[in-house]
Amino acid sequence: MFFKSHPVHPALVHFPIAFLTFSHTLDILHYLTANFSIPFLSTLTPLFPQLLSTSRLLHTLGIFSAIPAIITGIAQAAAQAAKPGNLYEADGKTIKKKIYVMAAHAGLNDFSIIVSGASWWARYKAHGILGASEPGVNEVAVAGVVLPVLLFAASLGADLVYKYGMGFSAAKSEKKQQ
Repeated sequence: MFFKSHPVHPALVHFPIAFLTFSHTLDILHYLTANFSIPFLSTLTPLFPQLLSTSRLLHTLGIFSAIPAIITGIAQAAAQAAKPGNLYEADGKTIKKKIYVMAAHAGLNDFSIIVSGASWWARYKAHGILGASEPGVNEVAVAGVVLPVLLFAASLGADLVYKYGMGFSAAKSEKKQQ
């Protein structure tokens, strides 16, 4: 079965990461441009009407593309935790570090998506689904908190793959059966 031999989660996570990163970055850049005299950012001023619409669209796409990423992440994490010998060290008592990293990765991503979703919902209630509105202080604060957390959580996901080898064992076990 394709899903057992090829983890889908790593392929899906790039979309919410990219969409939300760009959306939150645009909110921060707009705030900096509107409230501070920073010469190199002032060149963005004529572009902001279009960029604000783009930011709303990307925020929407980021939230909705996170749903399949979350579902496949839960499935992959459950499969990893269910494998014999994958949860505990050889002593049978100590939880492996990769399990802690996986839990931190999941928790930080959940935080990012929930907070981004709440921000999206507040803007939706005030301006409609794609209403281009200038980000307020609350949206900029959300962006300032979510952006580094989201990027750190993504780096933990990369550690899970490249440092701890998660996802590679599925392909190995499929080849053994052939």
